[in-house]
Amino acid sequence: MTKRLKILEIGWLLLVSSLATIAQSNSLLDTTFNPGTGANGIIETVLPQPDGKILICGNFITFNGVTNSYVARLNTDGSVDTNFNSQVSYWVRTMALQPDGKIVIGGFFNYVAGYSRNLIARLNSDGSLDTNFDPGLGAVGVLGVAVDGDADPFIFATALQSDGKILITGNFTNYNGVNINGIARLTTNGMLDTTFNVGNGLNYASWGRSLTVQSNGQILVTGWFTSYNNHPFNRMVRLNPDGSADQTFNPNFGNLTAVYGVTVLADGQYVVVGDSQNTNVYFIRDMAEINADGAFDTNFLAVSTDKTESIRRQADGKFLMGGYFSVVDGQRYSGIARLNPDGSLDPSLSVSIDNFVWDIALQTDGKILLSGGFATVDGVLRNSVARLLSGSAPVLMNPQISGKAFTLSVPTNPQSTYTLQYITNVSQTNWISIVSTNGNGAIVSLTDPAALDSSRFYRIVAH
Repeated sequence: MTKRLKILEIGWLLLVSSLATIAQSNSLLDTTFNPGTGANGIIETVLPQPDGKILICGNFITFNGVTNSYVARLNTDGSVDTNFNSQVSYWVRTMALQPDGKIVIGGFFNYVAGYSRNLIARLNSDGSLDTNFDPGLGAVGVLGVAVDGDADPFIFATALQSDGKILITGNFTNYNGVNINGIARLTTNGMLDTTFNVGNGLNYASWGRSLTVQSNGQILVTGWFTSYNNHPFNRMVRLNPDGSADQTFNPNFGNLTAVYGVTVLADGQYVVVGDSQNTNVYFIRDMAEINADGAFDTNFLAVSTDKTESIRRQADGKFLMGGYFSVVDGQRYSGIARLNPDGSLDPSLSVSIDNFVWDIALQTDGKILLSGGFATVDGVLRNSVARLLSGSAPVLMNPQISGKAFTLSVPTNPQSTYTLQYITNVSQTNWISIVSTNGNGAIVSLTDPAALDSSRFYRIVAH
């Protein structure tokens, strides 16, 4: 008796029945990174280490059912690194990884491993407290009150200088007994660096959101502030290495705005992202390109519909952006999108995310780490953290069955490797690899010689 095979296309599934099932998946979700049930709260920062392991921090207590309060480290496959154990008392918002493997953390916490550590601490590479970093009384006081009435002090961002000194910004008015508003620089042992003279710092009722150290030693500060050291600076200021403001750079984002992040371009320009409720000409698109003198570059095209929390520049000059938005450049893109260098939408990165993306990080292999408040990515459980493949999803072509063999074709590029994989049930997440080939710029075919041994769902992954 000859069995008939019927091909049906349903959404992203291409079904072949009755014995073989072929799934055409254009998802960029990297299923080799499987965090299980993930975090039980928001992950604010995701930070890859040089060895491939991944640091995360935020407002969570457990990760994949294992107690890891507010800071954890993941293995390359997304599982919890049980050799990393920290004892932080509360929410960690930001991290910076030193070259020696130690980790500077900032946030809302007051204790680490039973020691008083107000908002700032340093961990050893295994997560234990580095007691050689002693901030004394640490950061205290409230510079401003959030929209929701939150009057707690916190450190929002940290950054490392090449000399090992540490920059901090956030909602504080005092560091270890010294009045200092919203921004400071620390020595390598946690003491206040008094050679970094910020004067009156950021103005009252606002604070800093991001810190970026440029290659020339200047420091970009963004946030909600309208002045720095009693001089008008609207949401962004560029500091000299001694803490003084660079008066030649003074962009104006207008009122009802906030600048959340910035990336530095090679030509001295900057791309900035944030939130704007301003209906005038200022920053109405939640992102902009700023010239070296602070003027807006009107040739930059990007437009999003809501808060854009993070911006990262890829090696090819394209930008990855994450946030609360649901539409970018008039197209439906939720949580994450990729832009061309001119700010136009790059449609090759299309991922379905059910909630906001807070942070984006690039691994050395080009894969993309995401963190935030989401639960699923392309319908797959990924509570607050996920990893995407680096390129665009491959377009699958010409599914064919000959005897027991199944063949699927894909257009390739020379920079990628293509792997044919299968599962036997759509609820499975552990795909089995059959065959791989290097891209050559042409259409190549990949074959499973035993397709009819069982019902199988297929996909091709580019990496």
